[in-house]
Amino acid sequence: SNLQESLAIKLLHLSAAAYGPKQKECIEVTFPIEEERFLFTSTEAVCDILDSSCALFIVSSKNRSETIITFRGTKSTGQLLMEGWDTVGIGLDFYGMGKVNRYFMKALDRLWSSVIEFLARYEYRDHSIIFTGHSLGGALAALAAARTVKQGFRPVSAIRLYTFGQPRTGSYEFAMNFDSLKIESFRVVYASDIVPHQPFCKKNMQMPTNKEGSRACRASKDNEAYHHGTEIWYPQSMKAGSLYLECVGEPHNEDMECSDMISFDTTNMDAYIWDHKHYFDVMVSGFGISGCSDRLIGAEPAQQSRISKV
Repeated sequence: SNLQESLAIKLLHLSAAAYGPKQKECIEVTFPIEEERFLFTSTEAVCDILDSSCALFIVSSKNRSETIITFRGTKSTGQLLMEGWDTVGIGLDFYGMGKVNRYFMKALDRLWSSVIEFLARYEYRDHSIIFTGHSLGGALAALAAARTVKQGFRPVSAIRLYTFGQPRTGSYEFAMNFDSLKIESFRVVYASDIVPHQPFCKKNMQMPTNKEGSRACRASKDNEAYHHGTEIWYPQSMKAGSLYLECVGEPHNEDMECSDMISFDTTNMDAYIWDHKHYFDVMVSGFGISGCSDRLIGAEPAQQSRISKV
């Protein structure tokens, strides 16, 4: 696997920091002081069918040619799940790449001027860019990475993408076109986090169900939700050094040996959302709001039928 777990953990910390006002504190505790990382800009906008805010912040360095752009989609993932951003549907063409969720595309449009402002700065022209985000922030990070490459703001060799608990962002056509850009991309999923399975894909009724009762997603040219990029699935624990799978099996990007094996059951919703809120052994939003200092996490809810988690 090309996943750099130590980098992924740092990016999860920045993704957490996007939920609160203490981004500088998170930067200080996440990176060695000699890397001279600093907050270049932080911006918030109203992006939402629910009038809630989305945000991004940009971390650059005075002595390394690397900048990290972190997105936050919303402060209330659980609320959005319940209120149905997923029903907004796969709706708008994304720069000739295929259809994407219109909510995500409009949210990125609100924040894009801050990205462009950075990309246009002469003194940062040689910087590689890492895009990252948790939950809906991951969807925005993915679209931002795609747009940066597709519109020629940076060569693909200068772009990386790490997301955590990212929902399906576009159609099968978009996913295939995204993959063809060849962005180094990792979509990290913890256990039975349900958000990466929203909006639901159309199932392949020609294939039998697995022992969990789940069925494979259908690869189709119809504008149905389908993942891009390589899933990294942590089936059991997310303490550093835990087992993870790089999911390159079938169907492509929707590997049935990884989190798609789970048959989600509404009686376990609390457990699925708990997994969404906890990555790399922190409660993501609480950890970020604390300035990346509070690692205390609440008890995990019991599941009636916690998946075997391989």
